[in-house]
Amino acid sequence: MAEVLAELAALEDPRSREVSARHGDDHGVNRSKLRALAKRLRTQQELACQLWETSDTAARLLAILICRPAAFGRDELTVMSRQSSTPKVQDWLVNYVVKKNPHAEELRVT
Repeated sequence: MAEVLAELAALEDPRSREVSARHGDDHGVNRSKLRALAKRLRTQQELACQLWETSDTAARLLAILICRPAAFGRDELTVMSRQSSTPKVQDWLVNYVVKKNPHAEELRVT
């Protein structure tokens, strides 16, 4: 966990932060580099949950990329959706996790 957070901090780029800020996000990690890190880490549900709990936007985006969407319960996804404070996290959570979850239709209705 500490290594991953350190790697995320090393990927911080002022130019990416500027671009993200224009879109209402508060992270400065290039999304291509974030995806490359996720590809290297592969699927790790436990790490994804730990990253989500940090409340850091870049960590949450990485968590979304390395989690198992079907592993989340309906209530868990509801809480995660309410905790999503930036547009990019909300967008990725819905498109990469909620839509692939067995409870997607129930969540859509609520």
